[in-house]
Amino acid sequence: MTIREVAAFVARLSVDDLPPATLRRAREGLRDTVGVAVAGSTTSAAQAAARAFAEDAGPFRTLVPGAPRHGATGAAFRSAVAASALDYDDGHYQGGAIHAASVIVPTILVAASTRPVDGDRLVEAHVAAYEVAMRLAHLLWPRDEAVDRWYCTGTAAAVGAAAGAAKVRGADEDGIRRALQIAWAHAPMAALQWPMVKEAIGWSAVTALNACLLAEGGFMAGTGPGPVPDAPAIFPPTPFDEPRAADDPFVTSLGTTFEIERSYLKPYPACRYTHTALDVVGELLADGLAPGEVDRITVRTHRWATFLDYRRPPSLEHAQYSYPFVLGTLLTHGRVTPVEMSDAAIADPRVLARADRVEVVHDPALDAHLPDHYATQVEVTLTSGRRIVCPPRLDARGDVTRPLAEAELRAKLLACVGPHLGDAAEPLADAFAAGAGSERLWELLG
Repeated sequence: MTIREVAAFVARLSVDDLPPATLRRAREGLRDTVGVAVAGSTTSAAQAAARAFAEDAGPFRTLVPGAPRHGATGAAFRSAVAASALDYDDGHYQGGAIHAASVIVPTILVAASTRPVDGDRLVEAHVAAYEVAMRLAHLLWPRDEAVDRWYCTGTAAAVGAAAGAAKVRGADEDGIRRALQIAWAHAPMAALQWPMVKEAIGWSAVTALNACLLAEGGFMAGTGPGPVPDAPAIFPPTPFDEPRAADDPFVTSLGTTFEIERSYLKPYPACRYTHTALDVVGELLADGLAPGEVDRITVRTHRWATFLDYRRPPSLEHAQYSYPFVLGTLLTHGRVTPVEMSDAAIADPRVLARADRVEVVHDPALDAHLPDHYATQVEVTLTSGRRIVCPPRLDARGDVTRPLAEAELRAKLLACVGPHLGDAAEPLADAFAAGAGSERLWELLG
């Protein structure tokens, strides 16, 4: 596997080559990410990005209804921040728990906002970008958790999204290859932190779109009469050109196994680690448990999630990464949606009182399920003193093993975009179902 082989895969990929499950998931992910971006456009993070790029005028549209056109940097940054602001975007358990679509979908749609692109080409670009990003994320996966702190979304997704943007804008194989290499050379090394910055998702989209535009302008094309050779072996052009990539089955499956099929879509706007616990407590409530009966909850979880214990989250992002807050929200409101998980909601005294009754404990036995499952085991102690000890839950709603139904995904889209698009919400859902191209999508989003 080399970067030239990766570029060749991207260039030749066609919807005719994609299995039905891949096509379905790609279309679902495209629609889902647009919905969560529109919903996230009113968060504090999105509003701060709007202020930062208020003077950045240009030809590109953003996934923020009513926003002015921007240059590539402003449009990409604002769109990707909106897509990730609610933590409602898709993800994949492998490759560093990457959230690829929050970078890829905004990038390819912004790239396609200055020219007509048909629905098939949008899907091809989405799949190609996702598959490249997942393989790179796998290669960047930390080999030593005690030392390495490389969170792969911003880095790997920037490279994948650059390939998708180049494809959607009609680049040839060489142009795609140069976009990939430019993106790798400039990709952010994402640090998982908050508020607002998360995994460099905003800047990742900026890197991707600008890498595409630089490749279009001839960047890295060379000025001599012959083709530009690859870099010396001591400096491989990308991780795809390293020897270990050639022998890694996850990497060499590019083009035969489509990892986008194993992505998950979220029913709750919160860190995926919390979802198994939310499912369990939600089922107890549906079976008749009254919130007032709950004295305390103990969440036993894997080592990656023990830090999700903020009882007084100082920002929306801290709330999204908090077992106590999301479970307190569920017990208070009976649901966890963007309405309850908002900037204004994080100081709700009723939620905080219930959050105080949630304890997060590391259970080493659950570590064995990583990275394929983010397992939790929930124990509820009632005011009567009775204990409900639930078995460990490995899979969450929205996983490939427990997929959300089409009706649920459509309802999620409408709930996300309805308050912002009004009468255009239903036509937008119908447009995605019909495989509409960029012109129709942007008409409805505008």
